[in-house]
Amino acid sequence: MTNDTSLTPEQEGRLLESYRTLTDLARTCRTPAVLAALRGALAELRVALDGSGVELEDYYSHAPAAGARAA
Repeated sequence: MTNDTSLTPEQEGRLLESYRTLTDLARTCRTPAVLAALRGALAELRVALDGSGVELEDYYSHAPAAGARAA
């Protein structure tokens, strides 16, 4: 038995796509409770990906600001 805890390339790609999807939703969401949940999910996902060594530099620049409102 091995103790392989690293992400496969497919898993990494799917998680990054999920990050993009959640970021897009957060940019356009006007419902406060849903926006708060999206921000929480994005924060958790960033922590998990960072802990797994996944580079998120490109994705941070697209994340909605904490006080930003959707247009």
